[in-house]
Amino acid sequence: MAMQTEVASVQPERTDRISESVKIMLKYIIGEKLPGRILVILALMLFLTSCSSKKINDLRLKGIEELQKAKYEDAIESFNEAMELSDGKVGELQLDIMTYRAEAEYMTGDYEAAQKTIDTLREVDGDKENYRKIQSQLDAKKLITEATEALNNGDCDTARQKLDEASALGIKNDRELRFDEIVYLEKTAQWEAAYNAVKEYLEQYPSDKEAKRELKFLETRVDALESNEALSNLQ
Repeated sequence: MAMQTEVASVQPERTDRISESVKIMLKYIIGEKLPGRILVILALMLFLTSCSSKKINDLRLKGIEELQKAKYEDAIESFNEAMELSDGKVGELQLDIMTYRAEAEYMTGDYEAAQKTIDTLREVDGDKENYRKIQSQLDAKKLITEATEALNNGDCDTARQKLDEASALGIKNDRELRFDEIVYLEKTAQWEAAYNAVKEYLEQYPSDKEAKRELKFLETRVDALESNEALSNLQ
């Protein structure tokens, strides 16, 4: 019991030390009429708010670092934790965190989640340029998905249209777009162009097994073309 009493007597003194500068500020703003205990409570509230804001920003910075290191799932977790600590508050810091989260969601391939985040941002904060940029990327991904479906169904005309529209939205170096371009060239019997495209693709993605299979197939097509040309020249 003596130990509990000692702790109880120490805690207010520590609180007074922590919040002394805030109490002075409150007295200056509000005046001397408020009792000291109320000033302590207000000071504690301000102190805790300050600590919470620092924690939120620390999580934001942690998430950005993870995003830059391509640890997208970890980044999303950090951004979500920061938003939970915000407890429903929406300010510039929270809007910034959500924008980074949308980017991380996009990079994981969770386009539905990224779309929901962007929809929320545009609803709350208006149609800002950085939101439109992410929206364009999402629109391009939808077009690529439609192009892939068209290629699988043998509809090369629709695939060509969708790929051109996606490319026009500024993601010409997108991995899925580049692979679909290879498939399109192959399906339209543009063997040499497809062969060159898949070689360039594999320089950037050397471990892509499907692309390696395409390369082997296209090598046979190109060899056949060269053989036919040689025979034609002999004749």
